[in-house]
Amino acid sequence: MQVLFLTLVVISNLFSHTETLPKESTTTICEPITTSDTTLQYPSNHFQSFLVEDAFYKQLDKSIYEEYKDASLNVRQKILFKDVPDTHKIFNMQINYNSRKLDLSNHIMIHPNRQVYFLASYRQNAQEEFHKYIVIDAETNNILLGSSTYSPVLKADKPL
Repeated sequence: MQVLFLTLVVISNLFSHTETLPKESTTTICEPITTSDTTLQYPSNHFQSFLVEDAFYKQLDKSIYEEYKDASLNVRQKILFKDVPDTHKIFNMQINYNSRKLDLSNHIMIHPNRQVYFLASYRQNAQEEFHKYIVIDAETNNILLGSSTYSPVLKADKPL
């Protein structure tokens, strides 16, 4: 009898208790989580909006970065920091340049979901080739990575 009574009490509590769902919008649910972790100089900002790539490049100080004149390939992309090695690799594949994969393990102050601009340019003529890239933080406009390479075009030896 006691078991039956306890069962009825539990069942009545289940039915009488109406669970209400929180009335939150999608934007509230998807807001970034703020933490007290101060070890990251560049925390995640993937929920924020920044300029599209072309607008960013147009307003960029050309003393910091400028695409080569007569470049055969220019790349302008807004990506997450964790995608920089893959984007760099694709750029190098497009220009037929072999290089090691970028290692971001030393960049522990940058959250992988930090938005950055990846800008790259390539130019080649009969004697030489130039290629460069730069990674700029989308929020602070600080330069995070970059490189510029020059190499003479090697001509194949003439057959004997």
